[in-house]
Amino acid sequence: MANELDILVLEQSDTMIYFRWTATEDVCRVKKEDQVVYTGTQNLFKDEGLKKGELYTYTIERLDSSGKWTDKIKLHTGTENRKQDSINRLEEIVLTAIVSENRISLAWGEIEGITEFDIYQNGIFLETVEKNQYTDRQVPMDQEFTYWIRGKRPVAKSEESFRKEKFTVAKVFGALNWNSSRDKAAMEDFWLTKIIAPLDNLLSDKEKPKAYPVWHFRYHTFLPDLILKNPNLLSPFPYFQGDGRDFDPDSLHYRTQVNFTVDLKEEESSLAYDKDVGPTIGYNWRKKFSKADVASAEGIELEKIEETGHKVSITLKHSVGNPITTSPNIDYEVSAAFYRDGTYDIIGIHDQSPNHEVYLKDGDDGEWIGIHLTESEGLAYMAGPIASQYWRISNFH
Repeated sequence: MANELDILVLEQSDTMIYFRWTATEDVCRVKKEDQVVYTGTQNLFKDEGLKKGELYTYTIERLDSSGKWTDKIKLHTGTENRKQDSINRLEEIVLTAIVSENRISLAWGEIEGITEFDIYQNGIFLETVEKNQYTDRQVPMDQEFTYWIRGKRPVAKSEESFRKEKFTVAKVFGALNWNSSRDKAAMEDFWLTKIIAPLDNLLSDKEKPKAYPVWHFRYHTFLPDLILKNPNLLSPFPYFQGDGRDFDPDSLHYRTQVNFTVDLKEEESSLAYDKDVGPTIGYNWRKKFSKADVASAEGIELEKIEETGHKVSITLKHSVGNPITTSPNIDYEVSAAFYRDGTYDIIGIHDQSPNHEVYLKDGDDGEWIGIHLTESEGLAYMAGPIASQYWRISNFH
């Protein structure tokens, strides 16, 4: 009897994906999406001439003695996207999901300065790993699973050119800020998320009906407190009005809101978006109304940067200031790729203040799904020298 198939080696570059699986004496075949790209007795496959930063799905099967294709393995992987000027390492690496019967394996690229990662399944901590991979066995076949991979590193390890200066300032900030610590202010947070459809769907031989998704995207920044102290002691407004709420995709209270809808039609997609800025209200030392104004939305820019037969790529840049006093802007960036097969890959970076909440909805009748929800570390964390949060989410559908 032949050995059960398993992936032994997986390598990527900007233009190539190579993988090797368990050697058997049987014929194996490899499919890329729905096309058979290799059939034979070799136990390796190299796919070259690929686009950088693109996701691909491969299926490996073995032909058994009765003439049936068996031992199915599926890989959701991609090419790297290395950039000289990148400040977000998650933008460059690949998170691979490998699935087979009752098993999910994850593998991801190295991030300089991170030696261990915390693994969560559906929000529950599983374990800390020192390798850049994790395997979950005895996985039920009929459930969707969401995995989080979390790593931290000092700002001094950041790809940014001014990292040493930034690290020193962050340490000083942590010592001065009453609501922080030196270590916290100087630690960057990285979150990789993979949403994996039920295994019986992914491994099914049934042909999926062709449907072009319509994705609705929503990004709020908000302040959870109703009234909060201004960290700038020289400001004429010792207090500000916050939004007084928890995470809520439908809330009308926010610092800023960005919505867009991308309709992945068979031919050319359509993109619609809107943006809004909530009022800023300053209070005096008695916490009484002093001044109100609304910041400009000019610093919010959304752009469709590429469209191919497979996907649409979008960038969102956000920089909105306080209209009534000098303070750092609320800054974030998002790059998103939406594939016509229903897959998405979304990458973001932001300061660790205020609260950030990002939601996706599939179609007009769908429900908002929180894809990135993070709590503020305090208003002072909007300052430039402080450690950022980096996140990336993709789905295997």
